[in-house]
Amino acid sequence: MFRRSVAAVSALIGILGTGCASVSHVQTADTLGAGRFQVGIEPGVMGAAVLGGDEGVEASGYVPHFDLAVRYGVSERVDLGVRLGSSLAELQSKFLLTQPNDPVKAISLAPSISGASIGTGTSEDGEDASSSYLNVAVPLLVGFKTKGGSELVLGPRAIWTRVAGNVGNDGAAVNILSVGASVGYALRVTEGFRLMPEVGISFPVVGEVNSTSTDSEAIAGFNGGFAQFKLGFLFGAGRPVRRGPDIIPTDYVEETDRRQDRSEDSYRAPERGDSDIDS
Repeated sequence: MFRRSVAAVSALIGILGTGCASVSHVQTADTLGAGRFQVGIEPGVMGAAVLGGDEGVEASGYVPHFDLAVRYGVSERVDLGVRLGSSLAELQSKFLLTQPNDPVKAISLAPSISGASIGTGTSEDGEDASSSYLNVAVPLLVGFKTKGGSELVLGPRAIWTRVAGNVGNDGAAVNILSVGASVGYALRVTEGFRLMPEVGISFPVVGEVNSTSTDSEAIAGFNGGFAQFKLGFLFGAGRPVRRGPDIIPTDYVEETDRRQDRSEDSYRAPERGDSDIDS
């Protein structure tokens, strides 16, 4: 029974590792702004490569990767969202660390969590079998803004992944810590649409294997990793473009000029000889 659970975990690692967890966020480092929505369509491709091993086997493969995302600006500094698709069910958040009106840069922390629990049926002995997958990513998004409202986004990140399988009372789990990075460019096509190509990579660094019948064992020396390309279609106005810290809205300037003109018309300094007082 234990061997069956280990086999289930190994299979799940192969399937989910190459086709599920996204190694990119496909969004800007800047937040949307309070009360604003964004919808993202994210087609792409994800690949995995494993080099070496006991038999010197090299393996690689690529699979399509597609997600839909919806995000909402809770406040000027906080976004919340959900992404569904190849990334399974993912909850997203973003916390802006820089000033919301900074026209040059945006730095934010964007933790996310995704996963699924799958019941794989009943074993030959009548025992229930199940598998689960959990992925937690903590990227630091650094965005460099252009005058036209586009944004170059860099995203170093840490990723924790847990894959587990159980058959009856026997089970096994693998925990893996990975590091990765992404780079993307959110091109502002119109006020309500951005096109964002993004490339991401990740590499397992250290892991742990444990089971109900054996002690946990650390694993390291991974020789492989994951790569991903996505093309994001982002719909939503987002934060208004600011081309400089001292920019004053045009309507504000015009209103100020009108008030100044009215003030000058209502006041005229008395000229010499206009006094009503007789000398």
